[in-house]
Amino acid sequence: MEPNQTTSLFQLNVDANNAYALRSAASWGKVLGVVSIIMGILLVITGILVQSAANDISSDFSGYRGRTYDSGALGRAGLIVYGIAGVIMLLSGVFALNFGNRASKALRTNDTQALASGFSAARNYFAVWAIIMIVLLLLVLIGIIGGATGSGGGRF
Repeated sequence: MEPNQTTSLFQLNVDANNAYALRSAASWGKVLGVVSIIMGILLVITGILVQSAANDISSDFSGYRGRTYDSGALGRAGLIVYGIAGVIMLLSGVFALNFGNRASKALRTNDTQALASGFSAARNYFAVWAIIMIVLLLLVLIGIIGGATGSGGGRF
Protein backbone atom coordinates (compact mmCIF):
# COMPACT_ATOMS: atom_id res chain seq x y z
CA MET A 1 0.00 0.00 0.00
CA GLU A 2 1.13 3.51 -0.67
CA PRO A 3 1.36 5.81 2.38
CA ASN A 4 -1.64 7.97 1.42
CA GLN A 5 -3.83 5.19 0.05
CA THR A 6 -6.75 4.17 2.29
CA THR A 7 -9.11 1.22 2.20
CA SER A 8 -12.60 1.36 3.63
CA LEU A 9 -13.32 -1.51 6.01
CA PHE A 10 -16.46 -1.40 8.19
CA GLN A 11 -16.90 2.26 7.30
CA LEU A 12 -13.47 2.92 8.81
CA ASN A 13 -10.45 3.98 6.86
CA VAL A 14 -7.40 1.80 7.22
CA ASP A 15 -4.41 3.78 6.08
CA ALA A 16 -0.90 2.44 5.60
CA ASN A 17 0.09 2.98 9.25
CA ASN A 18 -3.00 1.20 10.58
CA ALA A 19 -2.61 -1.59 8.04
CA TYR A 20 1.01 -2.04 9.16
CA ALA A 21 -0.05 -2.17 12.82
CA LEU A 22 -2.79 -4.71 12.06
CA ARG A 23 -0.42 -6.78 9.92
CA SER A 24 2.12 -6.74 12.75
CA ALA A 25 -0.53 -7.73 15.32
CA ALA A 26 -1.64 -10.54 13.01
CA SER A 27 1.95 -11.81 12.78
CA TRP A 28 2.33 -11.78 16.55
CA GLY A 29 -1.06 -13.48 16.84
CA LYS A 30 0.23 -16.31 14.65
CA VAL A 31 3.38 -16.66 16.77
CA LEU A 32 1.35 -16.59 19.98
CA GLY A 33 -1.08 -19.13 18.56
CA VAL A 34 1.59 -21.61 17.54
CA VAL A 35 3.50 -21.27 20.82
CA SER A 36 0.26 -21.63 22.85
CA ILE A 37 -0.74 -24.76 20.95
CA ILE A 38 2.70 -26.29 21.51
CA MET A 39 2.56 -25.32 25.19
CA GLY A 40 -0.92 -26.83 25.54
CA ILE A 41 0.24 -30.11 24.05
CA LEU A 42 3.28 -30.16 26.36
CA LEU A 43 1.06 -29.49 29.40
CA VAL A 44 -1.22 -32.40 28.52
CA ILE A 45 1.80 -34.66 28.01
CA THR A 46 3.22 -33.48 31.35
CA GLY A 47 -0.08 -34.34 33.06
CA ILE A 48 0.04 -37.83 31.60
CA LEU A 49 3.67 -38.23 32.73
CA VAL A 50 2.81 -37.00 36.24
CA GLN A 51 0.03 -39.55 36.53
CA SER A 52 2.27 -42.30 35.19
CA ALA A 53 5.08 -41.41 37.60
CA ALA A 54 2.67 -41.27 40.54
CA ASN A 55 1.31 -44.70 39.66
CA ASP A 56 4.84 -46.14 39.49
CA ILE A 57 5.67 -45.26 43.10
CA SER A 58 4.21 -47.03 46.10
CA SER A 59 0.51 -46.47 46.72
CA ASP A 60 1.08 -44.69 50.02
CA PHE A 61 4.08 -42.62 50.94
CA SER A 62 5.03 -40.43 53.84
CA GLY A 63 5.26 -36.78 53.00
CA TYR A 64 5.69 -33.50 54.81
CA ARG A 65 5.41 -33.77 58.63
CA GLY A 66 4.71 -37.49 58.47
CA ARG A 67 1.41 -37.21 56.61
CA THR A 68 0.50 -40.14 54.36
CA TYR A 69 -0.57 -39.46 50.77
CA ASP A 70 -2.18 -41.66 48.15
CA SER A 71 0.06 -41.42 45.10
CA GLY A 72 -2.74 -42.48 42.74
CA ALA A 73 -4.91 -39.57 43.90
CA LEU A 74 -2.00 -37.16 43.55
CA GLY A 75 -1.34 -38.46 40.05
CA ARG A 76 -4.99 -38.02 39.05
CA ALA A 77 -4.98 -34.51 40.52
CA GLY A 78 -1.84 -33.69 38.52
CA LEU A 79 -3.42 -35.04 35.35
CA ILE A 80 -6.55 -32.96 35.91
CA VAL A 81 -4.66 -29.73 36.65
CA TYR A 82 -2.22 -30.11 33.76
CA GLY A 83 -5.01 -31.30 31.45
CA ILE A 84 -7.19 -28.28 32.18
CA ALA A 85 -4.24 -25.90 31.74
CA GLY A 86 -3.33 -27.64 28.48
CA VAL A 87 -6.85 -27.41 27.08
CA ILE A 88 -7.02 -23.71 27.99
CA MET A 89 -3.68 -23.08 26.24
CA LEU A 90 -4.79 -25.06 23.18
CA LEU A 91 -8.09 -23.20 22.97
CA SER A 92 -6.55 -19.77 23.33
CA GLY A 93 -3.82 -20.72 20.85
CA VAL A 94 -6.40 -21.67 18.24
CA PHE A 95 -8.17 -18.32 18.72
CA ALA A 96 -4.89 -16.38 18.43
CA LEU A 97 -3.85 -18.33 15.33
CA ASN A 98 -7.26 -17.79 13.75
CA PHE A 99 -6.99 -14.06 14.40
CA GLY A 100 -3.56 -13.89 12.82
CA ASN A 101 -4.49 -15.90 9.74
CA ARG A 102 -7.80 -14.16 9.12
CA ALA A 103 -6.49 -10.63 9.69
CA SER A 104 -3.57 -11.29 7.33
CA LYS A 105 -5.95 -12.64 4.70
CA ALA A 106 -8.24 -9.63 5.13
CA LEU A 107 -5.41 -7.17 4.55
CA ARG A 108 -4.06 -9.18 1.63
CA THR A 109 -7.43 -9.56 -0.15
CA ASN A 110 -9.35 -6.53 1.23
CA ASP A 111 -12.00 -8.95 2.52
CA THR A 112 -14.28 -7.48 5.18
CA GLN A 113 -15.72 -10.89 6.11
CA ALA A 114 -12.24 -12.23 6.87
CA LEU A 115 -11.48 -9.15 8.97
CA ALA A 116 -14.73 -9.54 10.91
CA SER A 117 -13.94 -13.21 11.47
CA GLY A 118 -10.41 -12.30 12.62
CA PHE A 119 -11.69 -9.73 15.09
CA SER A 120 -14.21 -12.29 16.35
CA ALA A 121 -11.37 -14.74 17.02
CA ALA A 122 -9.43 -11.98 18.82
CA ARG A 123 -12.50 -11.23 20.93
CA ASN A 124 -12.77 -14.93 21.85
CA TYR A 125 -9.07 -15.02 22.75
CA PHE A 126 -9.41 -12.04 25.07
CA ALA A 127 -12.66 -13.37 26.57
CA VAL A 128 -11.01 -16.70 27.45
CA TRP A 129 -8.09 -14.97 29.17
CA ALA A 130 -10.33 -12.44 30.93
CA ILE A 131 -12.39 -15.28 32.43
CA ILE A 132 -9.21 -17.11 33.48
CA MET A 133 -7.82 -13.98 35.13
CA ILE A 134 -11.08 -13.37 37.01
CA VAL A 135 -11.13 -16.97 38.30
CA LEU A 136 -7.46 -16.74 39.34
CA LEU A 137 -8.10 -13.42 41.08
CA LEU A 138 -10.97 -14.98 43.01
CA LEU A 139 -8.81 -17.97 43.99
CA VAL A 140 -6.02 -15.69 45.21
CA LEU A 141 -8.50 -13.61 47.21
CA ILE A 142 -9.97 -16.77 48.76
CA GLY A 143 -6.45 -17.90 49.64
CA ILE A 144 -5.59 -14.55 51.21
CA ILE A 145 -8.83 -14.49 53.21
CA GLY A 146 -8.28 -18.10 54.31
CA GLY A 147 -4.73 -17.33 55.38
CA ALA A 148 -5.77 -14.17 57.20
CA THR A 149 -8.48 -15.92 59.17
CA GLY A 150 -6.15 -18.73 60.18
CA SER A 151 -8.44 -21.47 58.88
CA GLY A 152 -5.51 -23.17 57.18
CA GLY A 153 -4.91 -25.49 60.13
CA GLY A 154 -1.61 -24.07 61.26
CA ARG A 155 1.26 -21.82 60.41
CA PHE A 156 4.60 -22.76 58.88
